[in-house]
Amino acid sequence: VLFNGLRHLIGAAVVLPLAIRGWRLCKDPTARRTAITGGLLAGLAMFAGSTTQQVGMQTASISSAGFITGLYVIIVPLLGLAVGQRVRWPVWTGALLAVVGLFFLSLYDPTGDGLHLNTGDMWVLACAFAWAFHVQILGWAAPSADPFVISVVQFAVTGIGGMAVSLVLSLGFSSETWGAREAFHWDSLTATLGPLAFASVLSTGLAFTLQVVAQRKAPPAHTAILLSLESVFSALAEAACLSVGVLGLASMGSPMTAWKLLGCALMFCGVLVSQVRLAWFRTGSTS
Repeated sequence: VLFNGLRHLIGAAVVLPLAIRGWRLCKDPTARRTAITGGLLAGLAMFAGSTTQQVGMQTASISSAGFITGLYVIIVPLLGLAVGQRVRWPVWTGALLAVVGLFFLSLYDPTGDGLHLNTGDMWVLACAFAWAFHVQILGWAAPSADPFVISVVQFAVTGIGGMAVSLVLSLGFSSETWGAREAFHWDSLTATLGPLAFASVLSTGLAFTLQVVAQRKAPPAHTAILLSLESVFSALAEAACLSVGVLGLASMGSPMTAWKLLGCALMFCGVLVSQVRLAWFRTGSTS
């Protein structure tokens, strides 16, 4: 939680100059209110998603956590139906292909003894719902508000929430190992400076801001399918690192298998299918 708090506060600082410029250029009070409201709501969802995922992964396996988190690809269009969004059948087909691909990529093991869910998996399921709400909130706010203002507000909310919770845990549960780890120490900060810088600038400041920019045009259901490809890219990166012995991943990673490749292919197909538009089904179309 402390790491999440720090990375999002630094991410907010990185994007802040662009947000100040966007705020000054925007003279519409409605757009300003939407940016603040959307950022606050998105920040709460982001904080809930990142925190519940970390709690869940204390006991959930990496494979099951990856699969369950990716279920937002189905949850997002279901939430969209609840608020009156029209979800076309190619999007549903693409989402289902992505889920099946995610199963083969993250969870399927022909030598295993089946799927066992524990308390950690339930926390990760809560995380999936939180990220689904996050995508829908941005789908509402981003088209009519400055994306950089939204990003800074959501990063600030997540960062302040993380720092506050880490402070409570470090003071209230200092005798517990997990509580003691939340205490702020400069030595710990220095030891994680590389990962913290990467997560703050690239994963948070750049990637999440690009998501807000993209959702000015991309519908939430399409966004969810595209975001699910992070599992594909992480698997490919893992295989590449294992093949060259980078970062000591040999002790914690798993090699690429035919089943994982099938999962990657299905997820890419899901993205392509979700973008299909059959023009000849449209009224009055001549092509």
